[in-house]
Amino acid sequence: MDAVGPKEINRILAVTDEIGIHREAVRIPLGTEGVGQVTLAGSIVEVVAPAQGDFEAWVIGLGDRIRSLDLTGVQKAEG
Repeated sequence: MDAVGPKEINRILAVTDEIGIHREAVRIPLGTEGVGQVTLAGSIVEVVAPAQGDFEAWVIGLGDRIRSLDLTGVQKAEG
């Protein structure tokens, strides 16, 4: 996959919504990279989609990768 489109963005946001992360605390670059990555940049969770492999298979494990981060300073969604 060369770029992230609306379908992929919505799949990623569904995962972060389920975890309770405010959408303003999520950054999803439109470019893809390697096998994908999830990092914490201050109070922002950055989710880079994979350039190689199956996106759907990758997104299934995304929640676990995000939960493995220290989300203490990340803004939570309201109610």
